[in-house]
Amino acid sequence: MNSKPLLKLLLAAVLLASGACKKSTTPEIDETQTGTTASIPHLAGVTFKNPLIDASRADPFVAQKDGNYYFMYTRGNNLGLRKTTKMSELSQATEKVIWTPPSGTGYSSNLWAPEIHYISGKWYIYFAANDGGGDSHRMYVLENVSQDPTVGTWTLKGKISDTSDQWAIDGSILNYNGAYYFIWSGWDSPATRYKQYIYIAPMTNPWTISGERIMISAPTNNWEKYEPSGSQGLGVNEGPIMLQRDQNSPLFLIYSASRYGGDNYCLAQIQLKNGGNPTNPADWINKKQVFVSSHENNVYGPGHNGFLPVA
Repeated sequence: MNSKPLLKLLLAAVLLASGACKKSTTPEIDETQTGTTASIPHLAGVTFKNPLIDASRADPFVAQKDGNYYFMYTRGNNLGLRKTTKMSELSQATEKVIWTPPSGTGYSSNLWAPEIHYISGKWYIYFAANDGGGDSHRMYVLENVSQDPTVGTWTLKGKISDTSDQWAIDGSILNYNGAYYFIWSGWDSPATRYKQYIYIAPMTNPWTISGERIMISAPTNNWEKYEPSGSQGLGVNEGPIMLQRDQNSPLFLIYSASRYGGDNYCLAQIQLKNGGNPTNPADWINKKQVFVSSHENNVYGPGHNGFLPVA
């Protein structure tokens, strides 16, 4: 496989990565701020600046259609969208609040990791939300029939869940051989809360899962179990994002491992073997780390990422 296009994709992901993926509940962030390293003693007082957009943009996701890029990230109490023809001009694009949940529902608070996808002629947004309690996060779906997702009406299609209806975040879409699959991070049960796995399930339509969820990745390695303190914990697999150059190229699932907020937060991969079945856990192979902290380069906690094509 020619590695150059893939390298460009990975570079774009690194530029958008938000480090230790803090799930902020702040409704809006001051874009004039630059990042600081006050929590890293030997870099105290040093500042950095994101090359694409100022300040923190946790859980970044970009969709591209008809020459436009659409950028989303975790905002807290609503969903915002930026539209630009050039990612290099992202910071200059006006951000529009496209949907605010009503109060008093199971999806009114802590809107995390929104992703926007164009499926069968319509736009869909997948996001995690809760009622204000940390153990109630579930995944939800919005639909917009407008060809420009910054206009038109976003309609809540409802919760997207398998029959287990367990805690769930970081939902994403896999389109493989003409079939759609929903992929997300979740708990096995309340008894094992805070240990996060990656699940997959086939979809009958963009807002409905068919069949039971299937676990395709569990935090079994030490590098998947670090807590922010550096001690070993239950383990985390979250933020699954699909990476495939084209239908004839290898298919990778890139995910975040260990608990966000620490230097050991990292990006890892599993790969679907050639001709494999996405719902067969044995067909996901080559599990390994792909982006980790680099003390030599002052890079810490690379986390929840997004990919976009670069011309």
